[in-house]
Amino acid sequence: MMPYVEIIRDSSQLKQYFGRMHRYDPPPVHDILISSGMITEEQYRTAMSDPNRVQSQHIAFYFRHQGLITDDDLGHILGRCFGIPYVNLHDFDIDISTLQSIPVEFARKNAVMPLLSQETKLVIAVADPTNNTLMETLHFITGKQIELAVSTYEDIMLAVSTYYSQDEIAKALQTVDVLSHEPGDTPISEKALERPVVQLVQNLIAEAVMNRASDIHIRPRQSAVEIYFRVDGQLVHQRSFSKQLLSAITSRLKIFGGMDISEHRVPQDGRARIRFGDKEIDLRLSIMPGIYGEDVVIRLLDSQFAMKHLEDLGYEGDDAERIRHLLSRNNGMFLVTGPTGSGKSTTLYTAIEQIRSDSINIITVEDPVEYRMDGITQIQINNQTGYTFARALKHILRHDPDVIMLGEIRDEETAKMAVESALTGHLVLSTLHTNSAATTITRFLEIGVESYLLSSTLLGVLAQRLVRSNCPHCLIPEEVSPGVRKVMGVEDGEVFYKGGGCEFCKHRGTKGRRAVYELLVMTPAVRNLLQPGVQADTIQQLAIQEGMTPLTEHALHLARQGLTSLQEAYNMRLE
Repeated sequence: MMPYVEIIRDSSQLKQYFGRMHRYDPPPVHDILISSGMITEEQYRTAMSDPNRVQSQHIAFYFRHQGLITDDDLGHILGRCFGIPYVNLHDFDIDISTLQSIPVEFARKNAVMPLLSQETKLVIAVADPTNNTLMETLHFITGKQIELAVSTYEDIMLAVSTYYSQDEIAKALQTVDVLSHEPGDTPISEKALERPVVQLVQNLIAEAVMNRASDIHIRPRQSAVEIYFRVDGQLVHQRSFSKQLLSAITSRLKIFGGMDISEHRVPQDGRARIRFGDKEIDLRLSIMPGIYGEDVVIRLLDSQFAMKHLEDLGYEGDDAERIRHLLSRNNGMFLVTGPTGSGKSTTLYTAIEQIRSDSINIITVEDPVEYRMDGITQIQINNQTGYTFARALKHILRHDPDVIMLGEIRDEETAKMAVESALTGHLVLSTLHTNSAATTITRFLEIGVESYLLSSTLLGVLAQRLVRSNCPHCLIPEEVSPGVRKVMGVEDGEVFYKGGGCEFCKHRGTKGRRAVYELLVMTPAVRNLLQPGVQADTIQQLAIQEGMTPLTEHALHLARQGLTSLQEAYNMRLE
């Protein structure tokens, strides 16, 4: 028996719930967890004796942290334990007037969301109903009797960002006068930097983080400004706001990113770092002038995202072990290739996380440094001052490194130095913009690296792409055109699946991305093939004979498992 409780989906259901008389005798949490089959008796005893468990926190949070239950399971368990409703906030009709009762800073810091007000009562969704101090503080702030509902932390934070941002837009419009910035205009008003605009920017970034967005696009149009998030590689329109706010927002972002607030005629780049919950998010800001105003793109880099296991990124059992085996070498060169946005940097950072220790000196050279890692020397190159990858690599070799990561091999000089570094007893990790593993080898030969040097140093090549993963909660049969079936080599009757769209994936049909790849390991047979003039097709065929699964075949394998759609596999194929 699962510990499910009634899910409240709108305000009318919530009013009915609190309008009924409830006599509740909560069962012991042990009984709820064990009878549901989520937790075994042994797991429960282990949790109770774990010295690292936070004793003041409900034990269900411990099991969620261990990955034994989901966020949805946690909400149902807490609802049943405390006899309070479990609220689904995805489409809940939140009473906007209740937002005034709780400041946005408090709501975000404590993960609370006001839902509706009833005379002397205020119903609030919380992620942790065990926090009695929070209850007392809410009563003091609002002056009302507090009724609790439980929801997931992610849903509450997303609701806070979404609903409060609308409120902040209205406040900012009231505060900011006319803030256009055409050439010759007077400097921006001081009011542009007042609290509503600052809060609006914070809400926008918070909303992007909760939506798992990799980028925020702020696009000025003739009469409005459009906000887009890039989620799972796809641009999704979020909202529009008045053109009056554009100059105030870009000015705030320039201050935030350390840029020149008075410059509006040339592109500017900046960076910043924020803390969101228990995460640290690096922001890379790019501002570019356009005919309707300054266009802004903010790249969000979650430093914790690259700290997962290789399997979490989509590398399957045997291949993950092969990669670890290559990374265990104390000299040689391992390359990750693919187009921009294919997850190359994330893969390399994850690889570094697998091998770093106090006994290994790891130095990285990057442009820019995307993720900051303690215990590793990370160097930012600067082309304007002539501090290139090749020049930095010369200095690094005098710094006694064990492992060197080059953000990218862009030219002949860097390629030759990387090979020489691998020859002299260093493990070199780097990326390259090539389409397949075999063409990576021929690219090195074409730019002047001697074949005997490459065969002596190259350990392996990982060519990868990212495909959108199907949402597992809303799979439906996929309609596939005959042309796609023919190209992918599948029978007419074979059934594939895609996400139909549901509340779990915000009706997109996809949730997250995973790697599709081909891993070419340099076997003796492949090394013997490396001669001047060798063709990429010849290397590819031999690598397949030696056990490599081609990228297109791997994408089709994922589609047959229902992990992605056949159309997505088709889009990522290599000819």
